[in-house]
Parts: sequence; structure tokens; C-alpha cells
Amino acid sequence: MLNAVNLSNKIIWGGFIMRGLSESFMSDLKQGRLNRLLQIVQKDGTLCIEIRNNYINVYYRGGSILKVSEKAPGYSIKFDLNYCVKGNTLWPQPDFSNLQTIDDYIDALPLLKREMDLWFIEKKKPEEREIQQLIIRENNMSKLANDTDYYIADIEYEKSENGSRFDLIGIKWLSDSVSRKKPESLNIAIMELKFGDSAMTNSAGIVEHFQDMEKFISTGKLGDLILEAQTQFNQKVELGLIRDTYKQIKIDTEIKPEFIILCANHKPASIVLVRELKNAKEKCNELFSKVDVRIAMANYLGYGLYARNMISIDDFINMNDM
Repeated sequence: MLNAVNLSNKIIWGGFIMRGLSESFMSDLKQGRLNRLLQIVQKDGTLCIEIRNNYINVYYRGGSILKVSEKAPGYSIKFDLNYCVKGNTLWPQPDFSNLQTIDDYIDALPLLKREMDLWFIEKKKPEEREIQQLIIRENNMSKLANDTDYYIADIEYEKSENGSRFDLIGIKWLSDSVSRKKPESLNIAIMELKFGDSAMTNSAGIVEHFQDMEKFISTGKLGDLILEAQTQFNQKVELGLIRDTYKQIKIDTEIKPEFIILCANHKPASIVLVRELKNAKEKCNELFSKVDVRIAMANYLGYGLYARNMISIDDFINMNDM
């Protein structure tokens, strides 16, 4: 069984600090000084909370609008002022220097959002991160969330200890009534998201993702990631961030993990996706005995993730090879 300990307000497992919140942090979110922020995120579909190493990021359109860290005797709250576009002529730039308390930042959220909107326009921020947040909303908090087969435990996962970096960490929990009564023995799904065909061949393209996954699996650290995802998801459940879900889950470390490629706005007539998948198969052949590689097919026009639409790499290549 996977177990972690709480030490000095940090979650410790096997000698490293893992993603998760201390009991005091959780208490303040549920009923203390941070509860108003939690309630707003629960009601505002443009925001989501992601759990880090005893701090949280509140995301807006894929960017962190607030970072809240536990820092005795209270909390440190930060908005990245680099999001403020200097010299814009649309609105006068607000003065955020007087923001001190969590309520100050909450009251300023409409202005913070406006500054980020302007920055996204100015910098032409990649759409990939915004789509990540849409995937979270559809599968975790929308009115259809209880009908999809995957939840999202984390986004922008990164661990310097083993060099891992993944776009989304999912929990596979089938939505049929029998499966939903059994929160134990679930599976982890590691996901990579590519936006458009040009993203499939660059320095962070599909082949590189397969190679990174192969390196990560070889480190023997999959169990650490599973424990983190399980902790994060269970804390999200406790915080009411998984709609209509109230049970604590357990991931079975003996089940082969899924490695899912999500391709947003791939042009069907293009050969690049099939070509890169073939290259990945050739270069990372040993990976396929250790993970179940799947290619996500669209559920019509939504971002809901369903098991029946997760196609094996061989079947996908056979269906689309020209």
C-alpha cells in the first residue's frame, strides 16, 4: 500500500517532497481564511485550482492567475506582474501594489483577468495550455463530468528529480454504474497534448514525448507519480473540485499505465501524425511492453475523455495510414 507522511507542513514520500497540501492548508480552504477563494473557483468555470508542493496555483485560461503558498503565520499570495502589458492604450493599468490579503486579491480578480487577457493577445500565448484547462473543466467539474471515463488529477506535472514533465495526469475511472461504486483499483493515465500539426515535429514533438516517457519509466519512479496523483485527486475530491464525486480513490500500481496522446485540431488529410507515431514506435519499441499507448479520438466536438475513444496506436495507424 502507498503511504505518505506529513512533516513540517509538507507531504513526504520516500525522501522527496511530493505534491499535496498539509492538513492546515486543507482546513483553511474548506472552512478557514481561504474558503472564499475555494467557493469562487467552484462556481467560476474559467478558474481551476491545481495542487502543488504545499501551495496551489489558481489557473485562468491556462496561466497561473494566483499562487497561494503556506507561509507562517499565514499565506503568501502572488500575482505575476509580468502579465501586465505595459503601455496598453485600451485601459489604464491598475495599481496592484496595495493587494495584501486573500480578500484583496479575490476582489481584484476581474482586473487580474483583464490584464492576463491583454497579455495573451499581446504575446499570442500557445493555445495548448488553455485547452488543458478546458479538458479539466469538462471532465472534472462540468455537468457531464460524472459521465466521462477520466478525471484530471494534475496539469503541467514536472519533477526535477527524474526529469519528468507531462501535460496532464489523469485517473481512469469508468463511468458505468458498477465501476463508479468501486473507487479502488483504478488506473493512471499520463497524457500529452499537441495543438496543431506543427507541434508534432518540433523539439517537443511526439517522438520526443515517447522518448521522455521511456526514460521516465526506466527510472522506476512511476510509483511516486501514482502516489502524488492519488493524493492530489483525493484532496480535490475533499475540496469539492470533482463534481458529484465524494469517494477517496486508490490507484492500482500493478495495472499497466496508459500513455495517451491528445491531438487538438489535427488536420485529417495530413500525414504528419501517422508518420510521427510510426517513428515513435520504431525508436521506442521497448516502451510498449510497459505502458498502454492510446491515441484519443474526439467525442464529436467536446473535450470529454471516454475509454471507447482511446484507440491503440496500431489500430490508429491502420485506420489512418494513407
